[in-house]
Amino acid sequence: MSRISEDALKAKTGKTWEQWFKILTKAGARMMDYREAVLVLRKQHGLTAWWSQMVMVAYEQRHGMRQIHQKGTGYTAERSKTLTAPLAVVWAAWQDQATRDRWLPGARFEVAKSTPQKRLHLRWFDDTKVAIAFYVRGSKTEVVVSHEKLTESADVPRLQTYWSQALVRLKHTVEV
Repeated sequence: MSRISEDALKAKTGKTWEQWFKILTKAGARMMDYREAVLVLRKQHGLTAWWSQMVMVAYEQRHGMRQIHQKGTGYTAERSKTLTAPLAVVWAAWQDQATRDRWLPGARFEVAKSTPQKRLHLRWFDDTKVAIAFYVRGSKTEVVVSHEKLTESADVPRLQTYWSQALVRLKHTVEV
């Protein structure tokens, strides 16, 4: 189910997971589409857009309407790594083909969109998408990779392993 703890949920929304699930069941959420149920949480219960979505995703997972890692556009494999290297060095390792080939060998993709030193959006060779976000964490850089639009849940662990290994290789490349 959700990675959000019961304590965090209650602190931010005033209710536990079970209380929210009862509210959604009583409102008929199993017969609503996702957007309708989120609107119930927002309009009738005052949750923010983000919390409404988190509660509804957890409800769908609990009731077998959505699997873990499943999003509206398929499944998503996510991995992140904090590197002891400045953002400019980490960004350059993604931009320079020779450097990238050392830590991401054989990767076939096209850059769909780029916001320098913030985000990369890639079209992967198999028509999936990869979103990479870069965050400055003091003197370090966090890289968050989301491989999206996967058609099978079985692809998630394979790609989590792939990206975990790639990010370790990136770490060895930029941390000199």
